[in-house]
Amino acid sequence: MNQTYSVKEKLHIQRVKELPCSVCNQPGPSAAHHIRQDNPYTCVALCQSCHQDPHNGIHGRKAIWDVYRMDELTALTVTVQRLLA
Repeated sequence: MNQTYSVKEKLHIQRVKELPCSVCNQPGPSAAHHIRQDNPYTCVALCQSCHQDPHNGIHGRKAIWDVYRMDELTALTVTVQRLLA
């Protein structure tokens, strides 16, 4: 990613990475999946499997997302709720 983020934006992304996965609740650290690459405030906390697994991940077939009935907006909501708790 060639995006340059401010200190505040980098801090937000780091806080997201410390959260459990917003889909399957696996304890952190997590990856920060960006729904919109140009907006660091749309990143979602995801474990490796829910993020990049070819079968389960958002960048794959999203099988586990279907099991949990999740989409990116729902996962973002979980992430934001956890940040504000």
